[in-house]
Amino acid sequence: MPGPLRVPRRAASLYRMLQANTNLSNDPMRVIDWVNMFALAVNEENAAGGRVVTAPTNGACGIIPAVLSYYDKFVSPLTPEIVERYLLAAGMIGSLYKMNASISGAEVGCQGEVGVACSMAAAGLAEILGANPMQVCIAAEIAMEHNLGLTCDPVGGQVQVPCIERNAIASVKAINAARMALRRTTNPRVTLDKVIETMYETGKDMNAKYRETSQGGLAVKIVCT
Repeated sequence: MPGPLRVPRRAASLYRMLQANTNLSNDPMRVIDWVNMFALAVNEENAAGGRVVTAPTNGACGIIPAVLSYYDKFVSPLTPEIVERYLLAAGMIGSLYKMNASISGAEVGCQGEVGVACSMAAAGLAEILGANPMQVCIAAEIAMEHNLGLTCDPVGGQVQVPCIERNAIASVKAINAARMALRRTTNPRVTLDKVIETMYETGKDMNAKYRETSQGGLAVKIVCT
């Protein structure tokens, strides 16, 4: 991919590996490999200057499509109605963050980008898995709760390291959040409203070095050669 890091694309080779390794067919964790591949493919296209859909940002664009692709491959084939329900639920959750907090890494760190995308995807997946509105909100809350404090420290100012892999990790986290919400039998102590408020306050308290300036974190530890 372009840029001083010279990061190689990995999604295509991972796809070929998954297609060829039929001996892994009995490994239940192979699902994660596919989800990783879906997210990597989208974010590598973004990092290479290709066309992607901001969801809610370019740096977090792989999570929502990766989780939807997971449903298509491992749960049930997609239909236009399922896609609409998924995107509507995800979009509504995203609008809550946009209205009441932020979706900008420069303002609140990566919790506002990857964290919000993870929350949106968890809500969308919960919706198409049959969740009620409360469970959808619980899924969104769980996903964000465990992204609180996530820094934005792109190496070399490129949306590559740690951004590409981070989307893959968050995609798996979104799936887990949706499943946890669907199987919860008690009322949560933390609400979606409170976690949105907390995310915004945490971002405002975050040192500017960790808000997309590439002046802290991994950005100053990795040398571009």
